[in-house]
Amino acid sequence: MHARLDLLSARTCLFALLLTRCAGEPEHPPWQCNVDFVCDTDENQRVCPSDCVSSEAAGQGSAAAVCDAQENWTFVQACLVTCGNNQKDEDETVETCPRDFPGLGCGDGVCAPLEDPARCPTECHPGSCGDGTCELHENAAVCPGDCTPGCGDGVCQADEEGACPRDCESCPGDSCVCGDMVCGASESMMSCPEDCTEPNCGNGVKEGSEACDDGNAADSDACTNTCKVAACGDGIVWAGEEQCDDGPDNGSGKACNELCQASACGDGEVGPGETCDDGNDDDSDDCAACQVAACGDGFTWAGEEVCDDGNDIDTDDCTSACEPAGCGDGIVWEGMEECDDENLVDTDACTNECMKPRRVIFVTSEKFVGDLMGLSGADGKCAAAVTALEPLKGKSFKAWLSSSSSWPAKRLDTQYQGMYVLTDGTVIAENGWADLTDGELLHAIDLSETKMLVNATPWTNTRTDGTSAGTIHCESWTEKAPEYFGAFGRTDLADASWTEAMGMNSCSGAFPLYCIEDP
Repeated sequence: MHARLDLLSARTCLFALLLTRCAGEPEHPPWQCNVDFVCDTDENQRVCPSDCVSSEAAGQGSAAAVCDAQENWTFVQACLVTCGNNQKDEDETVETCPRDFPGLGCGDGVCAPLEDPARCPTECHPGSCGDGTCELHENAAVCPGDCTPGCGDGVCQADEEGACPRDCESCPGDSCVCGDMVCGASESMMSCPEDCTEPNCGNGVKEGSEACDDGNAADSDACTNTCKVAACGDGIVWAGEEQCDDGPDNGSGKACNELCQASACGDGEVGPGETCDDGNDDDSDDCAACQVAACGDGFTWAGEEVCDDGNDIDTDDCTSACEPAGCGDGIVWEGMEECDDENLVDTDACTNECMKPRRVIFVTSEKFVGDLMGLSGADGKCAAAVTALEPLKGKSFKAWLSSSSSWPAKRLDTQYQGMYVLTDGTVIAENGWADLTDGELLHAIDLSETKMLVNATPWTNTRTDGTSAGTIHCESWTEKAPEYFGAFGRTDLADASWTEAMGMNSCSGAFPLYCIEDP
């Protein structure tokens, strides 16, 4: 008994203190005191009568011991500890602490028909009652003059069209008004049987034999536009769940498999455009990029190929047989080999390094009159020109010169198939004697034995094919009298004129010789 009197005394003192502290506060609109209809420690009945109502004032009596949305520990013993913390605590019940047991939907910002201000004070309050419109924070219990009992149930009734925008504002005209004899887009035979007598796919209500009805126009979600549950094989690609759906054409080996996954290389099933699919990403086995491995596919088949460059070019670094190019394989590796005769003979037209032999041809730096002491004397002058020169000394040279009885095609090696080059290595003819005598050189013969540029008309009396040009040969190159003449070529030209310039010099004049290596 003494404890109860002490508690009442304490409550009375605290109430007096609060009245004194809050008396000076300006008066607020009732439901805006603290919005949540909870009597906080800085509020009282005088300033916030809508928030702060004692049990006695509400006609409940102190014995009720109910802490509702308008009371707190200032007035009711039931509010002393945890009631009002928005969570269910031990020993609390919906009867003693309804604020901690909110109705269905509390917290969504909308005052639903079955919610009340006591349980959902934030959503339900009479903020604008009397304006004829049922706002989101109102329902029939809060504002009976504005709200019908069904406002907020998602169905636009005939008497709600103007006053309940939450049910009717999204429907144009009379398309969703129950009782207008029109089955609107959002109506169903369940919500508006007076308007709808048959299932209406797309109204958001599952009716009749419909498997689903999501009320939207999307055909790629979980419920199709025919109100069927989306499934693999229905011919509609279910977004986020299926990669493809070809309906009856789904299946193993098809573009879309039976699981509605698009055929892909590496899935283990041979799909369109694939000749194999081993289910792995190893392109060095017998199935590469989902094609049966083969030479030329660009993938090196382990154990079967040494290389595979993906082309059928036989002269690059990987032959068309998928073998690495190399000297001696009989194939000329472009840019790396000059020849490849597939043998180990080093003295034929192709060396063991796959290089063509080279023979030097030059024009003498010294000039001579027509008396050369015959063809043999001319050969001797060529030999004398290189006697002291590396790397030419010791090599055999002959003059490119003809008389009436002898000429280069008789005196030189006409079976040679290697290269003819100048003293600096410049190629004159790539493919031996036949190339040298075809009337067209790769470069003019204009360098001397010492690599000096020579612009002259050397003695020749020789046609481009290496035969004698006639009798213009200074009496077989034994005469230097001015009345005798010898035919010549030109060192500045690479056509037939290099040896047959269609002119003649007096045998008393001094002119150089062409000298050609001939072992």
